[in-house]
Amino acid sequence: MQGQQQVRSKENKELVLRRLFISLWQAKLNIVLLVMLTLVLSMLYVTALPSVYQASSRLMITYSPAKLGSHQANPPAGTQAERYFNTEIEILRSERIAEAVINKLDLQHHPEFLRQALKPWEYWWQTLNLGYSSQFKVKPPLSDTQLLREFKRRLTISPLANSHLVDIRFQSWDRLLAQQVSVAIAEAYIDYQQHTSERATGQSVAWLLHELQGLESALQSSELALQSYLQQHLQADAEGSANTILSDLQQLISAQLMAQRDEAEARSTLMLVKSTLQQQPEQVATLVGITVPKELSELGLRLTALKRQQAEISERLAPSDTRRLAMAEEIIRLESALQSSSNSWLLELENKYQLAVAQEQALSKRLRLAQQAYQALTEQDEQFKRLNRELESNARLYNTFLEKFRALEALEGYNRGYTQLVDPAKLPDKPSKPQKPMMVTLAGLFAAMVSTLLVLLKQAMSRTFSCVEELEQSLDIEVVAEIPRVKVRNHKWLRQGVHPWLGEPLRSLRARLQMLPSHGQVVMYTSALAGEGKTSLSIQTASACCDVEKVLLIDADLRRASVSSYLNYSLSQPGLTHLLSRTHSVSQCIHRDNQLGFDVLTAGLIDRHSTSLLASKKFKLLLQGLRQHYDRIIIETGPLTQVSDAVMVAPFVDAALLVVEAERTDGKSIETALAKLARFELDISGVVFNKVARNRRAYDYDLPAVHLLERSSVVVPFHEDSYRKQG
Repeated sequence: MQGQQQVRSKENKELVLRRLFISLWQAKLNIVLLVMLTLVLSMLYVTALPSVYQASSRLMITYSPAKLGSHQANPPAGTQAERYFNTEIEILRSERIAEAVINKLDLQHHPEFLRQALKPWEYWWQTLNLGYSSQFKVKPPLSDTQLLREFKRRLTISPLANSHLVDIRFQSWDRLLAQQVSVAIAEAYIDYQQHTSERATGQSVAWLLHELQGLESALQSSELALQSYLQQHLQADAEGSANTILSDLQQLISAQLMAQRDEAEARSTLMLVKSTLQQQPEQVATLVGITVPKELSELGLRLTALKRQQAEISERLAPSDTRRLAMAEEIIRLESALQSSSNSWLLELENKYQLAVAQEQALSKRLRLAQQAYQALTEQDEQFKRLNRELESNARLYNTFLEKFRALEALEGYNRGYTQLVDPAKLPDKPSKPQKPMMVTLAGLFAAMVSTLLVLLKQAMSRTFSCVEELEQSLDIEVVAEIPRVKVRNHKWLRQGVHPWLGEPLRSLRARLQMLPSHGQVVMYTSALAGEGKTSLSIQTASACCDVEKVLLIDADLRRASVSSYLNYSLSQPGLTHLLSRTHSVSQCIHRDNQLGFDVLTAGLIDRHSTSLLASKKFKLLLQGLRQHYDRIIIETGPLTQVSDAVMVAPFVDAALLVVEAERTDGKSIETALAKLARFELDISGVVFNKVARNRRAYDYDLPAVHLLERSSVVVPFHEDSYRKQG
């Protein structure tokens, strides 16, 4: 299955390529005419263009790294040389150099800039009407800005790759001017280079001297500031003092932490004891983590024990019992003693807490003073280091500038760049543009490409068919005959019999008809559109069959009958409509054409009611009667998409052939025609592919020596065959 798909895909590709090739081959004359017309027009165009000459000079710009002249660190030599070279290129392109050349050569009054080129149509109008040809016309003088813009437009300055050479090119209609400008640009740049180099050296010396004076003043100020600071502060003992203060600061921090911890413990103990004494004084002995006085602890334990005994005997003794009263008095006494001892202990705890708070505050004050002293000493040390760094920096900078100043004095007049005119421009001997042969060639190629693309685009957008395989695959219909295209001036050739190019295709069609039911005795020709060659094909088919068969040609196109005009018959000759209307007999309507060798039944008189005769029973009976007298009956009908004549005739014929014109009939029209037949449950026997692009090797095989022989008007007697019947 996959192999079949690959074969089918390959066949489709070959079909597409074949169709494109056929389209290009058919349009070859149009393509050639378009290319020739384009070549002629392009030749006329380039002839009117004036010649432009270009002169070129080469300038060498070298760079020698200088060891002076900048207060910044020198970049790498390669980067610095590249920047220098790019800068000089831009100077060459500057307006200053251009203005110097314009003034030197007095280009404001040069004829080059006082004329302009004629347009091609102006040139040819002048040549044809005035009798002379000049490619220029006078124009008003240019302003300074316009002249500068025009000058720079013609000037091209470009560096040569991987070298120190610069190419200076200038284009002009005047050969001499192109040479002069190219050389003048290089000379103007060399003069500018020398002038700027001398001026730059003087400016560098003055700038370095000014900077040295400023750096010397800054160095002296730094030295004085450092000496004054050392006199005000004993900087030699600063490091030892800082270490001592740092040690005291660490000790104070440790002592403060311990004081804060003692103060927190004293505060928590005082708060816990106060809470216990206010709520349950006798429970003070049970406090955990607090050292309670022994006396207070014993009083609390005794008071707790008495209260427990009082609770036990209160159920057994009366309230007035002496033992119960004595126990109550003892409890009151112990509570009073406990309250007195608790107050003394609480006062002692409060004093201890206040002492811890005072110690913590004193340590905090000492710590703040120590921190301030350490910070002041640190600031003094930082100021000393800053003054020392400033002094060292000013000293280094002063020494660097002093060395560059001495080197600049020693190398005064030294030029960093070296410029030389290596190759002066020569007088050009031939124009640089326009490249007229190339322009004409490119125009021809462009015309060929555009025309080819238009043909291919037209083919891609068209739904017409150019070959049999494409028609069969696209619409899934069978092509029974392929008729080549025949180029003729009029219809007179139809009376000369079968055209040499159509002999073999029509014989093949006759053989296919023999294989149909009833041997295709009655054949109907129809088409999807008008003008697809039904009439010519019907006449040629009748001519091809009449050699061995008795043939009748019927013109059943009752809308636009054309058999009479094609065969040069009289329009008043009776025909099909007369026969069906029974106004004339069969012998009066059927015309025996002895020159062609077959009988013809023309359409006859046509009116708006004529088409209804085809659907009548008379037409059916007529065909039944004609079957007995003719071996082959060929009927031409109207187009299916425009009229319904073919639908009326199709039920009475043995074979219905649809004529499709190559490169004209689109697939939608064919589908519409087939659908119209299908609605009436009718079908076609095949498609005749008409007017196909002719392949000489395929159709020259049986071509006779004489292209076309004039047939005699004398009636040639038919052979008496057993199957023929006299009509």
